[in-house]
Amino acid sequence: MRFTGRDFADVLDFVRDLYDQRELDDFADRTMGSLLRITSADRIIYGDFNVERQAARLSMQPSVVKDQDGTVDGAVNGALSGLERDFGTHPLYRYYLQTGDGRAHKISQVMTKSQFQRHGQRDEFARQLGAKFQMGIFFAAGPTVVTTILLTRSRRDFSDRECALLSTLCPHLVQAFRNTASLSRFCRNMDELVEMLEGPTSSVIVLAGNGRVKRWTEQARTWIAQYCRTPFPAGENRLPDCFAEWYRCQLTLVAQETLAPPAREPLVVDKSGRQLTVQLIPDYFRDEHLLLLNEKRRDSSWHSLAEYGLTPRESEVLAWVAKGKTNAEVGAILQLSGRTVQKHLEHIYQKLGVETRTTATVCALKMLGISNH
Repeated sequence: MRFTGRDFADVLDFVRDLYDQRELDDFADRTMGSLLRITSADRIIYGDFNVERQAARLSMQPSVVKDQDGTVDGAVNGALSGLERDFGTHPLYRYYLQTGDGRAHKISQVMTKSQFQRHGQRDEFARQLGAKFQMGIFFAAGPTVVTTILLTRSRRDFSDRECALLSTLCPHLVQAFRNTASLSRFCRNMDELVEMLEGPTSSVIVLAGNGRVKRWTEQARTWIAQYCRTPFPAGENRLPDCFAEWYRCQLTLVAQETLAPPAREPLVVDKSGRQLTVQLIPDYFRDEHLLLLNEKRRDSSWHSLAEYGLTPRESEVLAWVAKGKTNAEVGAILQLSGRTVQKHLEHIYQKLGVETRTTATVCALKMLGISNH
């Protein structure tokens, strides 16, 4: 299949915009709007079909437009509802189930000529929407969920070139939708993590690699102001220099880490008999670096974690892990084997209800702050 120079330009622009979209709320709407323009379709329908529940949730562009008197075109509205109700029997979806081929196909390709004619006459969706000609792609969005994108026309069928063009875009659409779904889940998880960490003596700041503050609470701002020796910058989304310099140094250390990472000591600031501890948890993949803040009395001890069920040895192990030590380094310090250190960590995870070194550190820092408030 030969594409024109215009086709290549449209595809490149579409893919570039597809991967550059950062906002989650209207990702699908903007993506489908772009796809609608480069395919010259009349309408585009997109959404998910739950195979277990046999229920579809679909959207459409152009969206339903109200008439001048404020009423909605009932035929168009009913067409989309009818497609949702009968989606499990749609010819393109049935073809996808039978073949597993989710690439772009025309409805006229998967039916005989007589079947196609009868379908156009009998199918409520095709008649009410004027969607005689359809082309679609499908891909699994989860174990029981299939995402679909259908393009429709009323006057002429999609060409083989247009079908091949959409098939070329299909892998990028699939990856972009999955990236967006993962990012959406991460944002929800981040909200839950921030909520979990916020307390009377603990808080969290979310930073980008360039030092821009993505999220912080009023309590975190207050602590930074109280313990910092330099004024806040003019912009409210930046750390003051005394904390920003430490943050930059920590990121530099993280970037230089190998299989034997250097210990990253937390930032500890004392003032008026109290102590602010700042621990960095980096995440370069998402550019979401966390600063965990704990405010407590200076005489707090890791051994106070005993009230949460940790033995003195487990508390010592966790204290060194929180300082960035590897199992081998902790073993050398405490004169234990690496296997024994790992066993202690497994017991710590079980007692704290966590699964990783990072989350164990997060929980311990928070509990230390609470227990010494």
